[in-house]
Amino acid sequence: MQMLVSAPLCLGFLMTPALNHRVSLKMSTETESPLPDLAPTLNASPLVDRALDSALDFLQDAEVNNEEDEDDEFDIFEIYEEAPDLETPYDLIADLERKESEAAAGKLPSGGELNKAVIDAAVAKWRKHDKDVGSAEVQVVIAHEKIKYLTKHLLGNKKDMSAKRGLQAYVVQRRKYLNYIYNQDSKKCMAMVEDLNIRFRPAGQAWDKATKYAAYKNTKTKFKLGKALKDNVKIN
Repeated sequence: MQMLVSAPLCLGFLMTPALNHRVSLKMSTETESPLPDLAPTLNASPLVDRALDSALDFLQDAEVNNEEDEDDEFDIFEIYEEAPDLETPYDLIADLERKESEAAAGKLPSGGELNKAVIDAAVAKWRKHDKDVGSAEVQVVIAHEKIKYLTKHLLGNKKDMSAKRGLQAYVVQRRKYLNYIYNQDSKKCMAMVEDLNIRFRPAGQAWDKATKYAAYKNTKTKFKLGKALKDNVKIN
């Protein structure tokens, strides 16, 4: 029957008697009864020799593996040393820049850029001074132009709910600023409403029927429309 002894256990077993042997030598000078010398018996054991050899081999293999791992960390930099030297294609870069500039010069303005130009022109008309960017009049003009832009967009994209919510928000914002301007200067407010063609009712007032339905083309019932068509036929 063979005995399998692990390396740490063998080292512990080996070091302990050796320590006792050194202690026994020291105590022999002071006392008359030293501990027995066990070193000759340990050195003569083949099991201990094999355990010691296996432990040393294990430690040497671990050191070799650590050295190999450290060397592998720097292998990645070898690809930069072996990479070929490439020339910068300046002619190709200049050609691409020229094509890009020609495309930018022939590019038509987008819808957002056109709308921004319209907003700037309207703001320049109704602002109080050259540096006015936030007065109530300017806010009304900006909201009104955005309402027109979103209305046109929604005519072709009826399921765009995000644009619809934005449109409703701008309508509410424009009405609030118009109410504020009307309380400050009613004549200026009505002049702005007439110039921008806004359907506006001051707060606390009832709708005028002509103003309320002015935006609708057919305000008559089917009976009245049929009767009017018959009258026109008879006259003709």
